[in-house]
Amino acid sequence: MRKYLSLVAIVLMTMAAWADEVTFDFSSESGLEAMGITAPAQSNGVNLTDVGTITINGVSLTAVNGSTETRVWNSQGSYTLRIYVGGSITFAVESGSITDVTVNAANTSNFDLLVNVGNYSVNGAVGTWSGSTSSVTFTHSTSKNAQIASIVVTTSDEDPIDDPNGEDPNPVDPNITKLDSLANLEALADGTEFQFTTEAYVQYQWGDYLWLMQLDDEYYAYAAMVYGDVRQYPVGAVIPAGWTGKKTTYKGLVEITDPTHFKAATNMVDEMFTEPFDMTGYVSYIESDHYENMRVKINGITLSEIDSQGNFTITSNEEDADGNLITVTMAGYNKFGIDYPAVDPTEKYNIDGMVTIYNDNYQLYPITIEEAPGTRLWKVTYEGLEGNMKLADSLYVVMPLTDNQILVTDNSTEIFVDTYAEWGYTWYQDWYPTWIALDCGDNTELFNAVRQMQVLAPNTVRGEVVDVATNPRMILSSTPTGITDPNFTGYYTYSYNLSYDKIQALGNEYALAHGKYKLINGEPYLCSAEDTVMVRLDFSLNPELQASLVSDNRYEMMSVFKVNEPWEAEEYKVAPQRSFQPAVRKTMKALALKVHYSDADYYTNYTIMPVSAETVTALYNIDTAKQVTKVSYVSPTGIVSGTPFPGVNIVITQFNDGTRIVTKALK
Repeated sequence: MRKYLSLVAIVLMTMAAWADEVTFDFSSESGLEAMGITAPAQSNGVNLTDVGTITINGVSLTAVNGSTETRVWNSQGSYTLRIYVGGSITFAVESGSITDVTVNAANTSNFDLLVNVGNYSVNGAVGTWSGSTSSVTFTHSTSKNAQIASIVVTTSDEDPIDDPNGEDPNPVDPNITKLDSLANLEALADGTEFQFTTEAYVQYQWGDYLWLMQLDDEYYAYAAMVYGDVRQYPVGAVIPAGWTGKKTTYKGLVEITDPTHFKAATNMVDEMFTEPFDMTGYVSYIESDHYENMRVKINGITLSEIDSQGNFTITSNEEDADGNLITVTMAGYNKFGIDYPAVDPTEKYNIDGMVTIYNDNYQLYPITIEEAPGTRLWKVTYEGLEGNMKLADSLYVVMPLTDNQILVTDNSTEIFVDTYAEWGYTWYQDWYPTWIALDCGDNTELFNAVRQMQVLAPNTVRGEVVDVATNPRMILSSTPTGITDPNFTGYYTYSYNLSYDKIQALGNEYALAHGKYKLINGEPYLCSAEDTVMVRLDFSLNPELQASLVSDNRYEMMSVFKVNEPWEAEEYKVAPQRSFQPAVRKTMKALALKVHYSDADYYTNYTIMPVSAETVTALYNIDTAKQVTKVSYVSPTGIVSGTPFPGVNIVITQFNDGTRIVTKALK
């Protein structure tokens, strides 16, 4: 019996097609030598286009250059094949067919390759192609370069089936319904078979689920989900026209089922078109504006614990069309089996995922869920942000204030502006420190602990930010972590001279105030030389200080500036649209703390709270007849300018009688 089986096996082997494997090894000198390539020297390369066609055992390899030559590169003795954006390699046989190709990556970053025929998928550092063709081309279309260690090509003596230059073995029925836009999919009757006659591109793919996107001439987006056995594509891959499917509605969600004739992608869309729609603050619009089958991101949400079935809930605090604060919830389901974070109910999270409908209810399938990064303090004041958050800066403890509050600052003279990073606009900008009061409420233990700290660690200062339009304050929800900054040498502060400066202080700003102390109707004020500017003084931070001051004398007072009423400002929002035109996607909000100079008495909206005071020398006692003739600025390196330098400035104010004032300020 065993002998009989052996004979059968021999007969079957002789009937089966012949197959062979050819290895193109780019990682070793011996492998390169087998291809007729001399190993390049350190930090050098050999361009495959210069080498020409390479043939091993009947399989040929040719290369096309991309943004940089397709080449073998030596990086510290490590040899790799590098294909750059737009570059490609093609394997071909003169007879028989190529049935399998295994691509072994030297570096898994930027390892997405497109093929012109067959099926290609990637698992870690291994790319696997299968099909039946006389030639197959691998193109690199994403950023930087694809780095490959070796490629194994399997061939057969059978004729090719899906030759890219041959006829389609499964032609589409010419009588089938034609569909030219995903926007018209819902109008088809359930069960309608159709052929898609234009291109679409990939938003996301997971197993048998393929989410497609299509843009009209105005870049308005339409989406659909394909369910079935479809080849694997990279995100952003453009799928050629001609594929077929059936319109189906499943538990309220319009789908495409029974997919066929999906060809290999040969092009990619710009990365901006694969970005998820930013629905932060607009979760309530997801259902009303039909975002099903679209990829969205929502930042700053709270999260419920996932249950054993994978269900959870996200909660977003936002405004309705009338500007009223509302709480919006949305169900989620861990469809893709991602690692779910340990949920902290006081924490904020950022979520990226696909919107779907299940049992006629909108739901979110998360692709990633991450703890939201802290907010920069400058953004709190500059963008008028309020609500529960954590602060991303190292915060320096300045002094205790009244009512169990503690003044802190980021002490920053430069910031990285990334407010419009989604649009590609970021820059570094000279700045001056931002200030905020930490409110410990009636928790004396918390107050005493924080006031003794020098620096508060980033992302450990948490609580509710309020009063941003006047005097920014955070009501602490926990005790921050104290750290030591060995490089801390003091606080950067601004200087305001009431005689010739406009006050531009933010609420709770710690700064130097120059002016004349004066009692008016028994009330203390700091005034300009001619009493045209008069700002109320409040000695709550140093009650003994007032007794040492003499009316009509000039002083320099280190003070905390308080804003009494919010500055007038408009706030407006533009609802998001399913369009890739950033101008109509961005949420707009007026800056809450811009000083308005249209009111000549705007300075009356300030209160100055002195901490210390020094008498100004006689040089500062300016006669009312004096006029400022020139103001110049000197940098720490001695360069003189008519405009302030970034950072520290020596300010020289000259008067018509020849006298001058020399002060130090921070731009």
